[in-house]
Order: sequence, then structure tokens, then C-alpha cells
Amino acid sequence: MEHLKPLARLLRAAIPSKKIFVFGLVLMLIEAGASLVIPLLTRDFVDGMQTAALPKFTLALLLGFMIVDAVIGGLAYYYLGSTGHGIVASLRHKLLGKLIRLPVRFYDNNQSGELASRVVSDTQTLHEVCTYHLTSMVVGLFTVIGSVAILWVLDWRMTLVLFSGVILSTLVIVPIAAKMQAIAEEVQSETAQFSSQLTGVFSEIRLVKSYTAESRELEVGRNSIDRLRQLGNRENAIQAILSPLVSLAMMGAMVAILGYGGARVSAGTLEVGTLVAFILYLFHITIPVAQFSMFFTEIQRAIGSGKHLLRLMKQNEEVVDGADAVSVTDRSIDVEDLGFAYAEEDEDPVLKDVSFSIRPNRVTALVGPSGSGKSTLLALLSRFYEPSSGEIRLGDVSIDTLSLPAWRSKLGYVAQDAPMIAGTIRENLCYGLDREADDVEMRRALEAAHAHDFVDNLPNGLETEIGERGVKLSGGQRQRLAIARALLKNPPILILDEATSHLDSRTEHQVQEAMHRLMQDRTTVVVAHRLATVLDADQIVVLEGGRTTGIGTHDKLMDTNALYRGLVEHQFKPLTRNGQAA
Repeated sequence: MEHLKPLARLLRAAIPSKKIFVFGLVLMLIEAGASLVIPLLTRDFVDGMQTAALPKFTLALLLGFMIVDAVIGGLAYYYLGSTGHGIVASLRHKLLGKLIRLPVRFYDNNQSGELASRVVSDTQTLHEVCTYHLTSMVVGLFTVIGSVAILWVLDWRMTLVLFSGVILSTLVIVPIAAKMQAIAEEVQSETAQFSSQLTGVFSEIRLVKSYTAESRELEVGRNSIDRLRQLGNRENAIQAILSPLVSLAMMGAMVAILGYGGARVSAGTLEVGTLVAFILYLFHITIPVAQFSMFFTEIQRAIGSGKHLLRLMKQNEEVVDGADAVSVTDRSIDVEDLGFAYAEEDEDPVLKDVSFSIRPNRVTALVGPSGSGKSTLLALLSRFYEPSSGEIRLGDVSIDTLSLPAWRSKLGYVAQDAPMIAGTIRENLCYGLDREADDVEMRRALEAAHAHDFVDNLPNGLETEIGERGVKLSGGQRQRLAIARALLKNPPILILDEATSHLDSRTEHQVQEAMHRLMQDRTTVVVAHRLATVLDADQIVVLEGGRTTGIGTHDKLMDTNALYRGLVEHQFKPLTRNGQAA
């Protein structure tokens, strides 16, 4: 039983109302007790049929217990089902709040699709086990113990007749099941949309965090969770009708076959009342026994799901607390003896003792061969990771002492792959904004980013759906939209990571013009493989093997830094040292 403790702890923390759960379980036990009385009353009723007078009192009592059994069973099913849906909603709220606040490093080591499955599928597994399989196990044990004393008295002929109950139950189930199927399809559709939203958030977590859109994603996720809960309650209401109807159908079938039992009794081969009671008890035993095997299978799944969910709940969140008031006006960003490794056991850190100063309202370019640590440095500036050593300071304040939302609200992050969310162009432009942007403001941003022409040519303009991750747009279009989005945010600090690395020359020229407008009067840090895009930077920092090997302007580095000079000569053989055509 030791392996059940984590699962029990998880369910106790998530159950919305223990009183309702206990009440539903008590109703289930009362229903089971009433069902155990019915075979005895049926025996008395059948024995009474041997006399001339109809045993009306026994018949009334029998019908009363059958109705009570059905009604209480339906109520128990409803309350336990509602508890289960509450458990799912509670777990999903907790998990979504946890996952959206975990650091980027966690997502580096976990697949987004798997995380979405944990939130959607694993919680559903716990719901089914807690509300159906677990309660069926408890009630089944109670029923079997009450019936097992007469199990050895079995008649195979009567058992065959009892299959008529199955046919009758099918006639009852089919029309109601059609409605259940329609709701189930809605649930599946909504679940798929919820999973898709989660996958999008987790796969583009840098976008969410750099635009401080955690609250927006939490709201979208919570709305999906609540819709799933409403659909689940509709499904539960139909089940609450279906379950007692099936019970009534089975009971009716068992009473109907008493005629056959009477014939056996007339032949003197069996006592009629005893036979009927035994047949009814047979159902009380075979049904729970069939459920036991399913329970043990499902409980193993639930234990596995519970372990996964507990592992997620124990993860350390990003530390978001700190000073909220952040002024970047005329403050430099100083990188001091910065070191970083993606894993503690890495013997060769990505960055080693990197130091330089990013001057306010100037452009600082990071150049170097692939793997030199340029993008990692930008990730540290965005606080996607914490340094292994050293620090980054804004003026005389370490950025680690600032609250994450306050710091990231000052950053505009334009990544090399220009991440987009599934939705319209308008939704992507306004993503993460803490204000409402009107069409005039969006138009100015699109024009400044050279994106207005292609947006105007789209069939629905700003309302055009661009597909998941912006797949309906070209790379250049996505880059220009990303620049327009940064313009709308209007951040004082701009971070550009390989923003033109995959564009053709014509598109690159358009994006470069947009970037120059974006960089005006902002503190800008830019990474580019194509050095033509950074030759005019106010300061160029050369990184090699995770170390700073040169700092200066283009002309200075051409004179003093062999690596930089080699990179320039390799890319621009027709150019002279001042960058003009030969």
C-alpha cells in the first residue's frame, strides 16, 4: 500500500469538497445495501405467488426498494461524478499555474507535447479512477461479501435466460448513448484545442516570458478548463439518467424470467424463491468481479500518472519577486565576469568570464563563430537562465534583484525564427501588450516594419489567420511582423537574435530598414551572422570559445582583432576595410 500514498496525497490536495465525495460514497453504499434486499423480497414475492392471493404488500415493498435503489444510485453517480470533474479542474489549474511559471531550463529538458499530455490525459485518468473505479471497488466488495454465501448454488439454464436482461439493457442504452456520443465528441474537440494551446505555449515559452504574457496564457487556459468542466457535467448528467435506467431494465428482466423459474419449481426440481434469489445474487457477484480486474488495471495507470504529476508539482518555479520600479534611462547594462553552463556537470562552460558594457541608446553587436555563446548571452540578458558566475547589472543594480515581469517588460525580443502564435495577425501584433492598441497604432507599426503592404494584400487584413507558428507566412513576413510587434511594445531595450539569418537579399534589405527604425533611440543588443548588418554598430563585441576577445568599432577591430578581420574578409572579399565597394 506504500505506493498508493503519493496518489492519495495528490487526490486529497485536489478534491474540491470532501463532504460531497463522502456523501456520494455513502449513497453508493446505501444503494448497494438496498440492492441486496431486493433478491430476498423477490424470493418472498415468488413464494407468495404460490397462494391464491397476490402478495400486494410484498410487491409494493419490492417495487419501492427497486425505485429507491435506482434513485439513490443515480444521485450517488451524479455527486461522485461532479467530485471527479472538480478534481480534474483543480489539478489542471494547479498544473497550468505551475508549468507556466517554470524556467526555460525545465523546457529544455522536457518535451512540450508530453507536458500537455500530463495536464490533459493524466488528470483525466485520475478522475476516472477516483470517481468510478475506486468507488466501484468499495461498493463491489461490499456487495460480493453480502452475496458470496449463496454463490455455490448456481443453475446454468437460468443463467442463459438472464441474458435477456442484456438485450433489454441494450434497447435502453442505444438512444441515450447517441446523445452521449455527441457530447463525447465535443469533449474530445475541446480537449484537442486545449492540448494544442498548451503545446503552443510550452514550445514558445521564450515568447510568452519575454512579452510577460503569462497572465494572458493563464486566462486562455482557464477558460478552456472551465469549458471542459461544463461539458463533463453535461456528460455526467446523462450518465446519471442512463445508469438507473439500465439498472431498472436489468431488474425488470430478472423479474420477468421468474415465470421460467416457476416452471422449474412446478416440476419439483428447485424451490422457486430460493432459485430466484440465487439468480439475482449471481448478478451481484459477477458484475463487481468483472469490475475488479478493470480496477486493478486502472489503479496502476493512476499511480503512474500521479507520480508524473507530483514530479511536475515539485519543480522549482522562476523567482519573480524583486524590485518593480525599473528605470533604464541613461543606464548602461554591464556584464561582469559572466560564466554559464547549461548543466552543472559540464566541464567546458558556454561562457567564461565575459565582461563588457552595453551603452544606453546605442547599438551593441555580438559577433563570433557558431557556438561562441552569442545566443546564450542574449538568453541571460532576458533572464531565461541564471548565470553560473558573475552578474549582469543595470547601472548599479543587479538585474537578478529586479522582478521578472518588471525587467522583461523593458525588453523587446525579436528572435531569429520570429515565433508566432496560432491566431490572427492582430492577435500576434498585440501579444503580451498591457494596453489596448487601436488600428491606427498598429498601422504605424506595420508601416515602420515594412509589413503593411503584404498585410493589406491578405484576404482579411489584420484578421487573417496565420496558422500554427505562423506557417501561412513566409520567413520575411514573420520577421517583419515580429519587428512590428516589438514596435508596438515600444521597449527601451531591444534584443535581436539573428533576425535576418534565413532571408534572401531583397527581403533582408526590407527587414534591415525596419530594424534600423526599431533601433533608433533604444539600447540595442544584436546578434548576426551576416556582418554587413552590424558594421555600423556603435560597439562590436567579439566572442570566441565563450570568451570576449575583442571590443570596439568595426574599424578598430579590423586593426586589432584577427578573428574579426578574418570573419569580415571571408564574407566581404570585394569590400575594403571601411566597408565601401572596391
